[in-house]
Amino acid sequence: MLRGDGLVALPRTVRARTPEETWQAVAGLLPEFGITRVADLTGLDVIGLPVWTAIRPASLTLSTSQGKGATALLAKLSAVMEAIELWHVEQPLPVAAYGPAAEVAPDCPVTALPMTVPHPEYTLARMVWEWATGTGLVSGEKVLLPVDLVRRRVQRPEWTPDLLRATSTGLACGNTRDEALLHALFEVVERDVLYRDGQADGRRRTLIAPGTVDDLHGREVIGRLVAAGMALEIALVDGPYGLPVCVAYQWSEDYPVVFAGGGCHNDPGIALTRALTEAAQSRLTAIAGTRDDLSSGPGSFDTTVFHPATTTGLTPWPQATGHFTPAVGGFAEQAREVARRVEHVTGHEPVALDLSAPDTPVHAVQVVCPGTRSRIRRSMPR
Repeated sequence: MLRGDGLVALPRTVRARTPEETWQAVAGLLPEFGITRVADLTGLDVIGLPVWTAIRPASLTLSTSQGKGATALLAKLSAVMEAIELWHVEQPLPVAAYGPAAEVAPDCPVTALPMTVPHPEYTLARMVWEWATGTGLVSGEKVLLPVDLVRRRVQRPEWTPDLLRATSTGLACGNTRDEALLHALFEVVERDVLYRDGQADGRRRTLIAPGTVDDLHGREVIGRLVAAGMALEIALVDGPYGLPVCVAYQWSEDYPVVFAGGGCHNDPGIALTRALTEAAQSRLTAIAGTRDDLSSGPGSFDTTVFHPATTTGLTPWPQATGHFTPAVGGFAEQAREVARRVEHVTGHEPVALDLSAPDTPVHAVQVVCPGTRSRIRRSMPR
């Protein structure tokens, strides 16, 4: 459904094009991104929530990318878009400068960048790096960032210090650049809020009574999970950004592993369904067993018996989410607003590195937000 702001409202998401238009734009380009095939994984599980995978045999990172959605086409597009994101970070990023931060980019907050281990500012300011040109998402000015924030370790020149941690946090692909930027910022916010909650031993969470969720699509997902025999725990996580961030856990006797998912969006209902469907996707990915970095060792999964934290005194969903206000404007306006919130919290301006050409039908970006954090472990602790 086309909204008044020009955005397309879809089940559990908002995009710039209809799924049919997006698929028409990208279907013929799959070989260019190394995608040889896509597959429907949905039938491998009893839940029935659509999950697809896109396969890139010549990948330098992950050869399989998973995607979920309210429909088969949305799930297929989700998988394909994630594969396209990874293809872009595998390509060489144009190097705009070479040298130490103290000389090349004295304003770069090097100590606030994601590091493998902490290092003193004196060391980082004199470390010689290759630099790429990004764009500040508040000021619009050109900003230099180290290329190694995007370039994976296996792609870096030999004998280079392994100081910067390149992650997929803030990596996004969209129908338009602004759509990609907004979803990248949501991911940064989600992971930083969940990191802060982890540091607080989960004390930032408000546990939600699943039966009180009044969002149409959220109710539908919860209904499917419960009908499939899943035990659920959902929570709204408080953060400094004023945006809805949700976390969800599911467990069942037929596959006694705790699977988790997180989500952030201006719309609390979309944040919740993203968390729920991500947990279901993680379960199906483990069942399929095709993801490269999925270890087969006995300690790879959380196999503790699932006991919900409490079954009484849970907060009704309308009460927990009533203070959030709807977003205003299109993707560009929303992205600027989220970027301002991030800058206000961290003291550093978010910066976007454009990974795709301006005239492509899909746009890939990596948004770097100095001062934000994300967990290193795969699991999302309860």
